[in-house]
Amino acid sequence: MTTVLIVDDSALDRELAKRILAEDSQLAIETVDAGRAALDRLSEGGVDLVLTDLMMPDINGLQLVTTIRVDHPDVPVIIMTGGGTEVVAMNALAQGAASYVPKRMLNEWLLKTAHDVLSLKQAQRTHGMLLECFNVVQFELDLHDDVTLIDPLVEYLQQIVSGMQLFDATESYRLGVGLKEALQNALYRQRTIHFVVRIDHHKARFTLRAQPDDGSVFDAGAVPAGDDLDALKTTDERGFMLMRSHLDDVRVNANGTEVVLIKRCTDDGE
Repeated sequence: MTTVLIVDDSALDRELAKRILAEDSQLAIETVDAGRAALDRLSEGGVDLVLTDLMMPDINGLQLVTTIRVDHPDVPVIIMTGGGTEVVAMNALAQGAASYVPKRMLNEWLLKTAHDVLSLKQAQRTHGMLLECFNVVQFELDLHDDVTLIDPLVEYLQQIVSGMQLFDATESYRLGVGLKEALQNALYRQRTIHFVVRIDHHKARFTLRAQPDDGSVFDAGAVPAGDDLDALKTTDERGFMLMRSHLDDVRVNANGTEVVLIKRCTDDGE
C-alpha cells in the first residue's frame, strides 16, 4: 500500500480530500490537523506522499514544505491552494513542492495529480548503478501523436538524472512534473514533435521542436501574465505555471515552434 498523509486544520477539507483519494483502493489515507503533527508522523516513517493546506495555525504549508525538503527529501509534497494564498503557494513551489491543486478543483484534479507524482516517485527507485558512470547523455527522437509515450519517456529521463546524481529526490520529482506538463502541452494535436535531450553534470537541457507548417509547440500567449494561481482556469494554464516553477529556464523562439527547457544543477555561467 502507498500511504498519503493529508494535513489540513479544516475537518471538512480533510474529509473531502480523503474521500477523493480513497477512490483508489491502493492508497492508504491518513490525516492530521496541524503541521507539527505531520512532522511527528513523518518521523515515524512509511509516508509516501504529503498533501497539505497552506494556511494553518502552527506550521503553515510553506514551512512544512521547506522542513520536509530538508528532513524527508524522498517524500514529495502537493499543496492545496485557496483564495488569497497565491503568493505563499508560489513560494512553496519555489521551495520544493512537487505540485499543487486549487481547493475549488479538488474533485477534478486531486487524484490524477497524486497518481502523477507517485508514478514519478516510483521511477526514482528503478534506476541502476550503471547510470552513476555516465558523464553525458544525449539523444534525439520524434514523438508522434501518442500521449501514452509521455509517462515512460519522463520516467526514463528521471532515472537518468537520478542515476547521474544530478538532483536530490525532490528536484527530480519537480523536473519530471515540468517535463510532463511540457510534453502534454506540445502533443495537443496530430503532429510530430522533435525532442532533443542533452544531460551532463551541469544541467539537463530539453528542446521540443515542431515543423513550421504545424504551428507553435504550444500557445504561450494564452497563459495569464501574472503569478495568480487562482486565475489559472485550465489544465494547460496550470501546466505552464508548473513548467516555469519547476524548471530554471523556459525559452520560446519568435514563432513558437521551438521551446527549450533547462534545469541546472551547477552554475554553468549560461
